[in-house]
Amino acid sequence: MSLINICKYTEIPNGSKKKFEINDKEIIIFNINNHLFPIDNNCSHDEASLENGTLDEYEIECPMHGAKFDVRTGEVTCLPAVSEIKTYKIEIIDDFIMLEI
Repeated sequence: MSLINICKYTEIPNGSKKKFEINDKEIIIFNINNHLFPIDNNCSHDEASLENGTLDEYEIECPMHGAKFDVRTGEVTCLPAVSEIKTYKIEIIDDFIMLEI
């Protein structure tokens, strides 16, 4: 596994999210309670973008069909999705977010 420099930690303030394109994949990083949670941007149900989904605490709702996922684990919390979404590990090094690929 290798680490990729994504951005400075300060570019994703607490309570916000930011989308990145990495190796032809869209990844969203959420900053919730000053903890970062990177996930794939595509819903596993119908490949809809989660970027514009509604976030309620640690749960993101797909704007297309209402599937929900826990951003900490990628686990499905509400149908119609049945497959989890990919999550990623990160490290903060010298105030930079490093994503493990």
